[in-house]
Amino acid sequence: VDGRRVAAGNTKLMSAEGAALTEGGAQAEGKTAVHLAIDGSYGGSIILGDTIKPTTGPAIARLRRLGIRKTVLLTGDTPAVAESVAKQLDIDLVESQLLPADKVMRVEELLAVQENGGKLAFVGDGINDAPVLAGADVGAAMGSGADAAIEAADVVFMTSGVEAIPEALDIARQTNRIAW
Repeated sequence: VDGRRVAAGNTKLMSAEGAALTEGGAQAEGKTAVHLAIDGSYGGSIILGDTIKPTTGPAIARLRRLGIRKTVLLTGDTPAVAESVAKQLDIDLVESQLLPADKVMRVEELLAVQENGGKLAFVGDGINDAPVLAGADVGAAMGSGADAAIEAADVVFMTSGVEAIPEALDIARQTNRIAW
């Protein structure tokens, strides 16, 4: 930028740029630090954090009441961020720092250990989720997501709200009871 070398990224990138540092409390608080180096010197950081929608926790609780036995969070986020989200949402298992291929491998492993005819549903919205959506027993894309995710999914929710999932499951079960 204007003749200066500017790098933005994680601590590994800062180390490679000669501007090594520790991430401090940003990730301990469930946030992500994007560090900046200018010509090899540390320039500062930008702290990013996702906001969990207030309807997500109740939606997961409702899924449990509907019989969903295990919830898993597969994410590319750092361990601190992923653990923070999982704790807030009462997620059973969390795996972080996953690349798209890692998510596919992990879903294949989960499919291999299904109990008593159980099914694995994967919910995603990004282009990197498309292979996992296609490989799950049921792939559910959130309609506000990437076209590749929507094309790969079995079910598309035309909302970004997770509360649509237990609602659809509840409707499907009621429909199943009245169908001939």
